[in-house]
Amino acid sequence: MLGSGGPRPFGRASASYIVMVDGTPRILMDAGPGAFLRIGELGLDLSSVDTVLLTHLHIDHSGDLAAFFNARGLSSDGPITYRIFGPDAAGLFPKTSRFVDLLVGDGGAFPYQKTFGADEKFLVKDLAINLDSPQTTILDDHGLVIEEIATHHGDCPSVAYRITYKGVTLVYSGDMDASALPNLVRLAKNADLLIFNCAVLDPPQSPSQLYDLHTPPRKIGEAAHQSNVKSLLLSHTAPDVETRETEVRKSIRVNYSDPVAFATDRLRVKVGGS
Repeated sequence: MLGSGGPRPFGRASASYIVMVDGTPRILMDAGPGAFLRIGELGLDLSSVDTVLLTHLHIDHSGDLAAFFNARGLSSDGPITYRIFGPDAAGLFPKTSRFVDLLVGDGGAFPYQKTFGADEKFLVKDLAINLDSPQTTILDDHGLVIEEIATHHGDCPSVAYRITYKGVTLVYSGDMDASALPNLVRLAKNADLLIFNCAVLDPPQSPSQLYDLHTPPRKIGEAAHQSNVKSLLLSHTAPDVETRETEVRKSIRVNYSDPVAFATDRLRVKVGGS
């Protein structure tokens, strides 16, 4: 867990996670502000991180992406090819391939990055964002399988991810409102761990407009039950959620009886006993 917070600066890094495979860091999920700092604090070896999964392009989930590229490039002893996945474009939000190009492409903000420390290539795939889009497999690499499905986060295109390796499965919701729960339930079926972003309390305890962006605790519990996940980890928590942990747990327990934990920065979570 690099960052377990959201867009407001209250002492946590914003949403970002490193997935370790056979003990080696391999996948970056989101890259919110503070991820760069946490990578250094944890002393993570980035030399094998070649896959980046972006759930959506809000600043608190993507603001440290260029800093990650910089850290990875400076510690590399050879060329790097990144596999980057994220949502297609809509409204004010560019498609992920355009976003990466705006960061490090020719004419972008940091074009020097592609040759600064290591030669870098960026293979970016833009993912479907309509809720009726099918669940797809985006990576199948020596037993490491990554699947995705569209979710919904107000006007911001968003997707969720499922990572499976040696029979162990992790699912990450990203930010999503309750309209996308059927897709999330399908993606998370029988997963060992579901990381679900919990940024609001049950209505009407949070501002009404936030329910067009986020899923409240009781609905999270329903989804965890329906998908039969083995454990639930709540992340992207806001201060009002953090200070009412007992109430949030009670709401989730109405429908879900398996382990529930709250994420903190720098927390290492073993998935499936691996």
